[in-house]
Amino acid sequence: MSHLSKLNLTATSQKQPVSPVARKRLNLLRKLEVQIEAAQAEMRDEEFLEDIRKWVRGEDGERTQVTEQRPIRKWWWQHHTGAWMLTLRDGAKELPLAEDKTSIEVGEITNLVETLETIRSAVLAGEIDPALEAMISKKPKKPASKPKS
Repeated sequence: MSHLSKLNLTATSQKQPVSPVARKRLNLLRKLEVQIEAAQAEMRDEEFLEDIRKWVRGEDGERTQVTEQRPIRKWWWQHHTGAWMLTLRDGAKELPLAEDKTSIEVGEITNLVETLETIRSAVLAGEIDPALEAMISKKPKKPASKPKS
């Protein structure tokens, strides 16, 4: 028996293009993981700082990569009624979850981590894909460049 016959071979490649919806889904999953970590830190009454890597040019002109920490922008807030609310975001835009509904009522702050994990499961199952497609289709098209005269 050959060794390769034990493996699950596929025809996929790293160079295959990823659909815009799949790219947005992966980005949303990454951001959800950060929000879950921040919510867990808030439950422990700790401050959560995100590590950001960036390139900085030194005085000698050489570029070096440095890691900085910064607080994250939380997706949850307390409504004036006292309930905690959660909004999914794609950059600065709120992600519409249903017609004219962009927020999720969490209730008590203790339900926040569980709600975020439920949302992560929904994203993995593809339930948020219609909202992601709507975000992609709303993106303004770049105007065609005018021909030079």
